[in-house]
Amino acid sequence: MNRVPQQQADRFTKTEFALLAILSLALSIRQVAMTMVMPFISVYSQSLSGYTPALAGMALGIFGLTQALFQIPFGLWSDKIGNKKVVLVGLLQVIIGLVMAYYASSIYWLIFARALQGSGAVIAVVFSWISSGLDGRRRLRAMSVMSSCIGLAAASSFAFGPLVHHVLPVNQMFLVCACIIGASWLLILTLLRDKREDQAITVQVSQVDLTDGSGLKTLFQGLLHNMSFVKLNAAAFFNNYVMVAVFFIVPQQLQSVTGMDGMWKVFMPAVIAALLTLKLSGRLAAKGYRCVLIQLSFLVCAVGLGMFYRPTFGFILAGCILFMVSYIAVSTFTQTLVNDIADSGYRGTVNGVFNSIQYLGSFAGSLITGALWGNSHVLALGFTLAAGLLGVAIMHGTYSFEADSFKDAIEGGTR
Repeated sequence: MNRVPQQQADRFTKTEFALLAILSLALSIRQVAMTMVMPFISVYSQSLSGYTPALAGMALGIFGLTQALFQIPFGLWSDKIGNKKVVLVGLLQVIIGLVMAYYASSIYWLIFARALQGSGAVIAVVFSWISSGLDGRRRLRAMSVMSSCIGLAAASSFAFGPLVHHVLPVNQMFLVCACIIGASWLLILTLLRDKREDQAITVQVSQVDLTDGSGLKTLFQGLLHNMSFVKLNAAAFFNNYVMVAVFFIVPQQLQSVTGMDGMWKVFMPAVIAALLTLKLSGRLAAKGYRCVLIQLSFLVCAVGLGMFYRPTFGFILAGCILFMVSYIAVSTFTQTLVNDIADSGYRGTVNGVFNSIQYLGSFAGSLITGALWGNSHVLALGFTLAAGLLGVAIMHGTYSFEADSFKDAIEGGTR
C-alpha cells in the first residue's frame, strides 16, 4: 500500500527537474570548456609570444589552483546573498576568461585568461543550491545525476576533443565554449529561481553568524576538528589527484595504441560502465552504505591503476573502466555526505571548503604527475597508485557519519 506514495515521493517535481537539468547542463558545458583543450595547450602555447615550457605548464595548471582558491569565498558569498546570484557571477567570469583566451596573443595573456576561468568557482555553490531544495533519496539521486554529468563531460571531452580540433583551432574552441556557456547563463537567469531569494535570507543560522569574523572562525574550527569532514575531504583530494593523473597518463599511453583520434574507444565505454554501476550502487547508498562504497571504490580504483603498468589496449580499457567506476562513485557519495551533515545556513561555505580541497588534489595531481612523468613513467604511475591506496586507508573503519555530531562540533564554540 505504501509503494505508490514512496515512488511519488522519490520523483522530482517539474521545478526540481528544471533546476537539476539546467544546472547540470551549465556545469557540464563548463567542464567541457575546461577539459577539451587540455591536451592541446602545451602545443598551442608554442604559437604565443613569450612561450617557455614552464609557462605552458603554468597555463595548463593555473585553472585548478584558482579553482581551489575561490571555492571558499564563493561558498561564503552564496550563504550571504543566495546561490543564483553567485552562480551567475561565476559563470560570467568563465565566459570572459574564455573570450580572453580566444584573443590571447602572448603566453602571459593565456595564463591570466585560464586563471580567470578557474576563478569562476561555482561548483560548490551549484551543489549547495541543488542540495538545499531536496531531501533524502531525491538529494542522492540529484547529486548522482550532477556528478555523472560532470564525469561524462570530462571523459567525453578527452574522447571527442581531438575530433573537434580537426575542425576548429584551439582559440576558436575557446570562443565556441564561451558562446554555449553564455546560452546556459541566460537559461539560469530567466528560468531558475533560488528559494532563498523568495525568503528573507538570514546569515544567523544555528548560532553561527557568517558575517562575523568569530563566527567564521568557529565554523572553520568545527570543520577541522570533525573527523567525518576531514576524512571526506581527504578522500576527495586523493580521488581528484588520481583523476587528473589518469587523464595525463592514459592519453600518453594511447598515443602509440589508438592515436589521439581513438581515445573515445577507451573513455566512452568507461563512462557508460560507470553510469550503469552508479545506478546499482545508488540503491546500496540509499540504504546507508555510502562509506563502505567509497572504500570499495578506492580499492577498485587501485586494481584499475595497476593495469596501466601493461599499456596494451585491453589493459588500458579495463583499467579505465575500473577507474571511472570508482571516480564517479567517490565523487557522488562524498559530495552527498557533505551536504547531508551540513546545515543549510552554512552549506555553501562547507561545500566551498570541500571543493577547494578537491581542486587542490587536481592541482597536485597535474603538478606531481607531470614532473615525474618526464623522469620515470613507472614512478608517476606508482605515486598515482599510492594515492588510490591512501583513499582506502583514509576511509578504513568508517561506516557512517552523523549529522548531529557535525552540527554540534560547529556550534559548540558559540555556546
